[in-house]
Amino acid sequence: MNLLTLYYFVELARELHVTNTAQKLYISQQNLSQHIQRLEQYYGVSLFHRKPKLALTYEGEQLYAVAVKILAEEHEFVNRLADISANSIGSLKLGIPTYRGEISLPSILPQFYEKWPNISIELCDKSSSEMEEMLCNGELDLFIGVMYQDNPKLDSTPLLNDHIYMVCSDHLLKKYYPDTWSVLKNRSERGTDLSAFPGLPFLLPHPSMKLRKTIDQCFLAARVKPKIFLESQSTELFISLFPYDYGAFFCTQARLPAFLSAYPEANAFPLTLKNEIIGHRVVIASHKDRVLPQYAQDFISITKEVFAGIATVLPGRPRPFN
Repeated sequence: MNLLTLYYFVELARELHVTNTAQKLYISQQNLSQHIQRLEQYYGVSLFHRKPKLALTYEGEQLYAVAVKILAEEHEFVNRLADISANSIGSLKLGIPTYRGEISLPSILPQFYEKWPNISIELCDKSSSEMEEMLCNGELDLFIGVMYQDNPKLDSTPLLNDHIYMVCSDHLLKKYYPDTWSVLKNRSERGTDLSAFPGLPFLLPHPSMKLRKTIDQCFLAARVKPKIFLESQSTELFISLFPYDYGAFFCTQARLPAFLSAYPEANAFPLTLKNEIIGHRVVIASHKDRVLPQYAQDFISITKEVFAGIATVLPGRPRPFN
């Protein structure tokens, strides 16, 4: 048994698909199967049910929990050695949603690599909840994403209060509110609690997403049952459909500069709950029990500076709602 075999096992346990895992690891299916067979022979147990579809056995679940910790400890050890290495060679496992990466990494990485040219960065793009759990389990070094409350296992630093906006066109408002759309638009520019939009169709985030949970709270408080045209995990899809006026959608303020550049005529109404403009609390977090190498600490410092700059250029900062 070696760390490479454990790594292959963990990847297969996550994917539960031999072909996809082998392709991801750039090895043959036969090579992957041989590693799993050696692991099963080493421990004298079956790690996977092969039929009707691939699934972990109870023994496999136990090994997976241990293997994740072993690999995380080994990764931390490598990073500690990097701190005392003359060449400062190491790696940084960073969890960050793609669109936040698109906004921030072009400013973060040049500064970081100017000081740490030999550090490789491995990006992970999952939901904020999944990446927070991965950070707690030691599978990530840092996480940039949404955390509404502090996690006792993590050190977290707020980066941005990313306000949430309802986006729609004048044409859509005229279609559903022909007599009042202008007044409704003027009133909503300062903030809306959604009570003014019964009957309007919406393109909503998938129910599993944190953004959707926040939006659902607003609909519930406004006593409005949304008319759902489409659900998706991709805000990019909603943005691409904007010209067709299928419905209003929601996005965070950090997305607005690029969106409004493409569609300057669009309406972006700040979303409110209990007369307060709401947003996502974006943080950068690390595990309290992990010793971060100096390059990871520098990455945090650079990230804080970059997000402070992002906050100053966000468009249309909402006025207090009253």
